[in-house]
Amino acid sequence: MFERSSCALVAATLVGCGGSPPPQTTSPAPADNRTLFDRLGGQPAINAVVHEFVMTTKADDRISARFLNTDPVKLEQAMDDHVCSITGGSCTYHGKSMRDAHVGMKLTDAEFAAFMDDLQKVLAKLNVPARETKEVVAAFDGMRGDVVGH
Repeated sequence: MFERSSCALVAATLVGCGGSPPPQTTSPAPADNRTLFDRLGGQPAINAVVHEFVMTTKADDRISARFLNTDPVKLEQAMDDHVCSITGGSCTYHGKSMRDAHVGMKLTDAEFAAFMDDLQKVLAKLNVPARETKEVVAAFDGMRGDVVGH
């Protein structure tokens, strides 16, 4: 009788507790403290994003007219260097400041929004992770004041 009631008690305990072992605790993954440049995949990844981005903006009816007189090879090289430098890579950007490069263009907020929309589409298309996408978008958005309206 004792054995039968012990089994019943164990069975009732397991059923009452869901019949599963206690949840396992896992320690959080260590923070990835590499530069954004490295987390993006280095220069090959920067080049891929910039190339796709240049092609996307040139095809975007909202802003393509802004690129009609632009040499795409020079634009890509300048953007490769600029993005490399602002993401923590070892490149040195030798081009004009963003303000000087856009002075006289009188770019509008709507055009900048289209530019940023294209950037986000390219980052999504190339499967850039959320953390890195957020940081790239923030870096470009931080240039808004130097680009719009001058």
